[in-house]
This record gives sequence, C-alpha cells and structure tokens, in this order.
Amino acid sequence: MPDLPPLLPRAPHGGPSSRPFAGLDFSVNANPYGPNPLLVRALRDADHAHYPDPTYWEVRARLAAWHGVSPDEVALSVGASDLLHRLVRAFLPAGDTLLSVVAPFGELARAAALARAQVEVRREAPRSLAPGVRLVYVGHPHNPSGHAHSAAELQDLADLCAKTGALLIVDEAYAPFTAAPTPPRHPNVVRVLSPGKAHGLVGVRPAYALAVPEVAARLDNLAPAWHLPAGTAAVLAALPDAQSFLAQTLPQVARNARALAEELARLGPVDHHGTPYLTLEVGNAPRVAAALQSSGCQVRDCTSYGQPGRIRVATRLPAENARLVAALRQILKGEHTLKEEHCG
Repeated sequence: MPDLPPLLPRAPHGGPSSRPFAGLDFSVNANPYGPNPLLVRALRDADHAHYPDPTYWEVRARLAAWHGVSPDEVALSVGASDLLHRLVRAFLPAGDTLLSVVAPFGELARAAALARAQVEVRREAPRSLAPGVRLVYVGHPHNPSGHAHSAAELQDLADLCAKTGALLIVDEAYAPFTAAPTPPRHPNVVRVLSPGKAHGLVGVRPAYALAVPEVAARLDNLAPAWHLPAGTAAVLAALPDAQSFLAQTLPQVARNARALAEELARLGPVDHHGTPYLTLEVGNAPRVAAALQSSGCQVRDCTSYGQPGRIRVATRLPAENARLVAALRQILKGEHTLKEEHCG
C-alpha cells in the first residue's frame, strides 16, 4: 500500500450525533425563529427532477451582484466545511502551516491534519508570518469566544498575508448576528459565508466563498460535477431577496441572548460578546454537558476548544431558555456539593 494520510476521527460539533436526542438543543448556533419562510419556499419550488446547470451561473451571478463582485469571484458549496477542506487541498501543502487566531473551526484543523500540514494557534493576531504559513484563519466573530476583528485589524492581516503570499480566511458564519465589519475586498482574502445559521436553515447547508477569480477557480476546480443540489442552489439564489427576515428576527435573537447571559451569570462566569451564543464556566464541562443531556437539554462541551471548564450555549426562545437555566441551576448545585464532599 502507498503511504496514505491517517484516518482521523470526525471533528466534534454541536447538533445531532449517532445517538438519538429529542430534547432542546442549545448546541447549535442557529436562528431559533427560523427557518426563513421565503427560503423554504425557494427550496420547495426548486426543480428536483433535473440536474442543475453545472456552472451554477445564475446563482453565482445573483450573489455576485448582491456583493458587488463578479460571478468569477463566487465559489459555491454545500456547507462551509467543504469550502474549508477545499482551501486546504488547494493552498496548504503537506508540511506547511495553517495559523489560526485563537482555536480554528474543527473542520479546518481536521482538513489540515488530513493534508499532513501543521496547525499553529495564536491568542492574538500575528504581526509577522513565519516561512511556510500558507493560510491564516479568523472567525469573524470567533466561535466560541465571540470576538470579532475591527476593519483595520482585518486590513492589517490581509496586508500581512500579501507580503508572504498567504491567504486570509475570514469565516463569517455568525457575522449576520452582530455588527462585525465587512472584510476588505483584497486579493489575499477569502470570505467564507454560511447563511443557513442566520436564516434558521442549517439542514440545507447553503454556503459560498468570495475571493479573487484565481482563488475561486481553484476552489471550484476541486468540486465534483453538480456539487450543489438544486434545492441548495435555489436557496442561495434567493438570499438577496430574503433579508427582511433577518431584520425582523435577529434583534429579538440578540435580546434573548442578552437575557440568557444575564440569567446564566448568576450561576457562573459568562463570556458573551453580542453573538447568539455564549460560554459559561461550569468546572467540569464534560460532566455538566452529560448531565444536561440527561435532563433534556443539549449544550456544547468546549473541551475541544481547549476550554474543559466551559460549555457553549446558543440562545433559543425565552421559555426554552428558562428550562435550560433551571436545569443548570440544579446540576451546578449538585456539582458544588460534589466538590465540597471531595474536598472534605
């Protein structure tokens, strides 16, 4: 057998697992007021009986006009994860380095490992790039910290990448929920957008990247024929006309998230920066997450982000948030008792 890349476990995520769960899911950062009915209608009305246009020209043209770019600067995908894997395959040779400002999205780190590349994590934006750094990743805002970069910081990072030929990947999965500034239009910037979260339609997996034509062409070249189902393509094409739903619902999502953060702050230190999600210090995150799941509430254990004492919680509707707070209060009371008994 040839020398093959290793088999690696899947990156941990929120949401469903192989074990059935029928409770309240606070582990997925999606708009709880979704799905956007206009996008659901586009999905249902799509032509599912025939192959779509293999170039997806109309979809790309609509997104391009909306963003003020050319269709050749748009690369489509089923989920941001696929785009990140393609970015690694196209631009990160084995032995070179992905630099992430704070912990990267798990799929990107896994893609780098599959490519036998290195992953370097910095707590702050770098001031220089070492030889071999080919990709720089920022969550904008970051998951789970919620930190977003200023426009000036993004410009500085893009200019820094230009000096060495690296690409700056700006992951905007949660940008619609916040006032995060739009990244600069720059030849070394790749914007990765996954609008299903803000529109409450994550199951359709709509995603696309905005990049200069040379980069977009390489991403498209790594996709198989008809890589987008007709329904997902229709949802992406309808996005420019579907924004009123965000104007109606996202302010309420923000209010619910602030109220949830205030309630949870009574139980422990909370880190929240205006995103639909927050993190809470609970001591032993795996144990608390398991106890919550047994009580009918699923949260995200942040151990894989290097924070084994924290859980990530996404806001849901107010009555559902109240159920989570009540369950956590009881579980953390038990954790406190357990800690006292252990110390005694």
